[in-house]
Amino acid sequence: MSSVSSSWTSTGLFVLFCVINFLNFLDRGIIPGAPTQFQYFIQTTRNVSTSQEGFYLGLLTSSFVASYAVFVLLFGYLSIFIQPFRLVAIGLFVWCLAVLLCGLAKEAESFSLLLVGRLLSGIGESSFQCIAPAFIDDNAPANTQSFWLGVFYACSSVGLAFGVQYGAVMANSPWGWSWAFYLEAIVVFPLACICLWAVPDAYNRRPSTAPPELKAKDGSQLERRTFWAEVCSVCHNAIFFLIIWGAGASVFSLSGLSTFGTLFLVGLGVFPNDIEASLVLGCIVVASGILGTPLGGLALDWEAANHPPSRRQFIALRQLVFLSLLVVVFALLSWAALPIKFWFLFLYTWTLVLFSASTAATITALLLCVHPSRRALATGVYALLVHVFGDVPAPIIIGALKDAWAPHCNSLVVNQNVVLNPECATKDYDGLLMTMLCPLLWMIWSALSYGGAFILSRRHVIYHPDAENIQDDGHDSKTSTI
Repeated sequence: MSSVSSSWTSTGLFVLFCVINFLNFLDRGIIPGAPTQFQYFIQTTRNVSTSQEGFYLGLLTSSFVASYAVFVLLFGYLSIFIQPFRLVAIGLFVWCLAVLLCGLAKEAESFSLLLVGRLLSGIGESSFQCIAPAFIDDNAPANTQSFWLGVFYACSSVGLAFGVQYGAVMANSPWGWSWAFYLEAIVVFPLACICLWAVPDAYNRRPSTAPPELKAKDGSQLERRTFWAEVCSVCHNAIFFLIIWGAGASVFSLSGLSTFGTLFLVGLGVFPNDIEASLVLGCIVVASGILGTPLGGLALDWEAANHPPSRRQFIALRQLVFLSLLVVVFALLSWAALPIKFWFLFLYTWTLVLFSASTAATITALLLCVHPSRRALATGVYALLVHVFGDVPAPIIIGALKDAWAPHCNSLVVNQNVVLNPECATKDYDGLLMTMLCPLLWMIWSALSYGGAFILSRRHVIYHPDAENIQDDGHDSKTSTI
């Protein structure tokens, strides 16, 4: 394969991963984009009181992680020995089935069917989230790895933002929210076919048989080891866990805000309805992701160019600490500005831009914790634990707090339209403010965790200034092991 055609092929595969990532997060945004519609669906299908709506809405939003937890480590482990794109294709076919079930749930008026669909959707995400970052880092041109990782993760925020708008528009259209899921299945199916049959063999070989240019950077042959031996090798690193805890804290905050942010801002009187709120917030998230994520990657590539891995990780963590502190400051300032729309949106936009800029640094620092052959598995462990610490508990906890502190912020049918209870703004204003503050304060844990990882990385650079790997087969006696 010529260098030119190889470059175009690898770029095409990067774009394929970006499109899949965009669609995955678009799927996640459908329910948060139409909270009043789904709260009403919960009312009518579960016959629950208004004080329990937030809990069930949070359950729907985070339920995908159950299947994700089972399969993300499995896919990460199997990617060491099996063609990676075959695994991605299997996950995407299951994802198609999952979103079809979600659409059928509305026609069947079945909350249980919708919950099953959301549970299965985690398989599709797990199949590529553990494979894509390692593939991009291994195959991107020199000194552009962080940029391409930034583009990949920019698609996450852009997809979620479009998903929120997409969910709001479809839920309020004559077609209803069921077609939001049906259309997803139609788009994802051909992408699964591409992954299964159209990826060149040169980019779809398991590591043990890959040619030198597509193999682990140290050129070593991989030996088959047990699943738990591989997982233990990945987890035997303190910096790795501090990065995960910091990322989990950030994801907890953003997941809680993305699920209930529209409802919060409508209830606080910042926006008159959820469609306008979803549209404006979606545009902010899109702009922040497009601007912040690639710029953060470019800045890291520029600063860390031509440095050994240990120094590159140190630079990434230094950038991460600086950005996470700014995120906390701007997030709290945006909350203090409520309910003044202009200042809230201005400060919240900067919060998201700074957070997006930290994404490439997070993944770069994480991948440099482990041996190159274990990066897919490390990404799987990272994604699983970030979901466990972030996506899963956040909607449920924030939903329960909303039910307790703002019980009048339920959904009602007025003139055949599902709307937020008008008493929400008058009786539960302070309760909504306090509920919204909780996930913002949780971001402080993120800055503290990244600070701890930075200190350990700095010590490693001092003791091992010429180290080529942060972790050689899972061991670093001075700074990395737990």
